[in-house]
Amino acid sequence: MQKLIDFIYHNFMVKVILLIVITAISYGFLINNLNLWSDEIYSVLMAKDSLSDMWELLSAEDSKPPLYYLYLKGVLTLFPQKYEIFGAHFASYILLLVAQIFSITTIRKDYGDKVSFWMVVILMLHPISLWLAFEVRTYILTSLLLLICLVYGLRLTRTPKNIDFIKFGIFSILALYSHYYAGIFLMFLYAMILFLLIYDKTFEKYGKQFLLTALIVAIAFAPWLYVPLKTASSISKFWYVNDSFIIFSPRFFTEPLQPEILQSIFFIATTFCATSFSFVCLIGCFNTSSFSHKLKRLFIVSFGAFLASYLLLIILSYAIRPMVTARYLKTFSFIFYLAGAVVIANLPCIKKAIFVTFVVGFIFTYADMKAVFFDMEYQKAKNDITTNIPKDKTIIAFDNANLFCEYYLPQYKCPLVVGRFGEILRLRTLLDNIDLYYKDMDENVYTLSLYNNIGSECISYNSIYRNGANVNLCKISKNEAQNYLRDSVNNRLYKYLNS
Repeated sequence: MQKLIDFIYHNFMVKVILLIVITAISYGFLINNLNLWSDEIYSVLMAKDSLSDMWELLSAEDSKPPLYYLYLKGVLTLFPQKYEIFGAHFASYILLLVAQIFSITTIRKDYGDKVSFWMVVILMLHPISLWLAFEVRTYILTSLLLLICLVYGLRLTRTPKNIDFIKFGIFSILALYSHYYAGIFLMFLYAMILFLLIYDKTFEKYGKQFLLTALIVAIAFAPWLYVPLKTASSISKFWYVNDSFIIFSPRFFTEPLQPEILQSIFFIATTFCATSFSFVCLIGCFNTSSFSHKLKRLFIVSFGAFLASYLLLIILSYAIRPMVTARYLKTFSFIFYLAGAVVIANLPCIKKAIFVTFVVGFIFTYADMKAVFFDMEYQKAKNDITTNIPKDKTIIAFDNANLFCEYYLPQYKCPLVVGRFGEILRLRTLLDNIDLYYKDMDENVYTLSLYNNIGSECISYNSIYRNGANVNLCKISKNEAQNYLRDSVNNRLYKYLNS
């Protein structure tokens, strides 16, 4: 037994492959859940749309770049309808494993065994990974693409080959088409690479190729800028992020799953784990002299570009409109991980301590996530509604409940109550129900909400899958229902009814 342990401990590839297998099994157990919260439902519905319908939605109401939805569409085609929710989560889960494989191949090649090993460990054990690897959103795709951009980008500051410029350009374009925050990080990354080329006096040798790469990336992304410029006014007007999101955005560094889930008493371990890792990265800022030249650059560029991106988002949030939240910072998670991996690999005194901290934090965070991912309240709500409410009944949807209704209850008509402010999600489905806003209601009308009880008689399905996003099914009177729908028309929907 001791020989086997020694063999595993001293053999890098055996050791890291074992870690990846453990990651695949432990995360794979959690992936088999039946939940999708409203934003995830939006992603799945978007991926199931035709390409023309997807373009219409992206260009009209949601100006996020399309790469993630196209990626998700491709993954979902591999799964039968029965396993669609599993497939949606699988699309994120598999990207975490891709990040680990990238770590033991490319990162190892460029920065050695120690950094590669600790990157694999952090990817496996950091609490943020547990959410990134399951949420049906673009954050993990963007984070992976930015990690690849960082590693390939820094190759340009050494003795790059033509293929390195091509790889850097391709992954830069992909990252830009995955999330707009990628553009902020890449802006700082490109600036730092340019500075290093000038500082090293290699700009004359590689500058033309670098600038040509940057120009091609800009040209390739430029056509998409038509979309955010077209939709910026309406999205800004009805944007749900407010000043409190900015104030609490540092939670990314201390409370990685807040406010994503309602955590248990184990939350203290999750917080301690995440805060300890943030402290490790901070220590690295004062120990760069102990790093090799190559690792020093990796740490400064990764951590520096990350912090610069965060600070710029805060400035823009106060100068223009709120646009940063703790969850949006997850687009930079793998960059953050790599900065910490450099520090841990080069400071022997903290290796055992941080490893134990991560293991304990992972165990307790995992217990939370297991409860969350096997929560059955959404399915219970769906089953009760389809069993007890006739299909010809109208269910009025509040907040994001129209997404829940469209995905879980496609046989029902669900007109959306629209106030003076707030996003209209899935505009086309709102238009599909537009005839109901002047239709005479039955005496008893049902309402569906994910955040509020709307009515005097309510049944609440208290899900812990998403903090506060419980399914509330209520009854209201015919008169109340018609007032809600009429106010929606008068506030924002008159243009659709009159067109």
